[in-house]
Amino acid sequence: MKKPVNDTAVDVVKCGSCYGAENEALNITCCNTCEDVKEAYRRRKWMQPNLDTIEQCKSLHDPEKIKNAFNEGCHIYGFMEVNRVGGSFHVAPGQSFTINHVHVHDVQPFSSSSFNTSHKIRHLSFGENKIVGKINPLDDTESIADEGKKSL
Repeated sequence: MKKPVNDTAVDVVKCGSCYGAENEALNITCCNTCEDVKEAYRRRKWMQPNLDTIEQCKSLHDPEKIKNAFNEGCHIYGFMEVNRVGGSFHVAPGQSFTINHVHVHDVQPFSSSSFNTSHKIRHLSFGENKIVGKINPLDDTESIADEGKKSL
C-alpha cells in the first residue's frame, strides 16, 4: 500500500513551561511532564509549586483516575540496582514529592476507609536468585486489611 508523502508536514516538538525554573546553565529548558517540572524546581533548590496550577500535572489529579484506583489492583514487577549500603524502598499509592530533602507521599485521596491496602507478596528477593538454600522471607506473604484497619 502506498501512501502519499506530504513534504510540508513538520513535526512540532513541544517545549513545555518550567514555570520560571528554566536555566540554561543547569540545562533546564523544557518541562513536558509533571516530573520534569518537579525536577526543575528541585535542581533550582526551589520549593515545589502548587501542582494544581501546573498544566503538566493536572491530569494526575483527575478525579476519574483516583476513583478508578479504588476498584483496581496492581501487579508490580521489576528490578533495582543499588549499592551495598543500608537503605529501604517502599510502594505507596498517590503522588510523591520532596519537601526539604524529605521524600513524602500525598495519600490524601486514598486515606478513606474504602481504600483497601490488603496485599500479597508472591516473591521478593535481593541479589542472585540462584543461591541454593537462600530464603526470601517475604515470599508468599499475605496481609489482609480488616475493616477499620485499612493502612498497613
